[in-house]
Amino acid sequence: MKPYYDDGSCTIYHGDAAELVGGGGLADLIFTDPPYPREFDHVWDTLRDVTVDRLKPGKSLITQLGHYQLPRVLGALNGDPIRYRWACMTENTANQPIMHGFGVKVCWKPILWFTHGQAEKRPIMRDNFAIRRGSFAAARAVHGWGQAMMSEPLTVLTDPGDTILDPFMGSGSGTTLRAAKDLGRKAIGIEIEERYCEIAAQRLGQEVFDLGAAA
Repeated sequence: MKPYYDDGSCTIYHGDAAELVGGGGLADLIFTDPPYPREFDHVWDTLRDVTVDRLKPGKSLITQLGHYQLPRVLGALNGDPIRYRWACMTENTANQPIMHGFGVKVCWKPILWFTHGQAEKRPIMRDNFAIRRGSFAAARAVHGWGQAMMSEPLTVLTDPGDTILDPFMGSGSGTTLRAAKDLGRKAIGIEIEERYCEIAAQRLGQEVFDLGAAA
């Protein structure tokens, strides 16, 4: 794919994440939040293929997901060479939607941690990503499924200069890439809808975010 945006630190590609398959190892961390509606169920198979092909051995995949997707995601991702490592979470402190079909008010969000083969040794990471950078309101203003950024996986699972890959960049509209850039990491984002590529490019062109702001 031809880069839609490239500033030497962050690169955005406008296209389907499936087009990444076949390029060999690249990322030190895959951090993503694929779309939740059921019509996008196929993305979990794509994420598996991308992880196997583009994540370096020993490195981590962190993916957000909806509660009802847990069986599907575990089925798609947990299998050699991808290894399930831990179930993490973050509290929905600012937005607690009611899932009427399930009769549940959602107070926390699941986040699954996988590794490509045997995990490398890294510093201790909490399994509750309580601190978010930015706000839900700002994230939702640019995307209906937007999430405030959780930077702890980036700081614990990568080192300055490492590359972070978000193969489904749209929901955050570049939030992962922006955080990576502000933390001294490199980042690659893939997004199939051009309007979100444009929003992400604009955010990356701005000054440094306030990484001390929590929702």
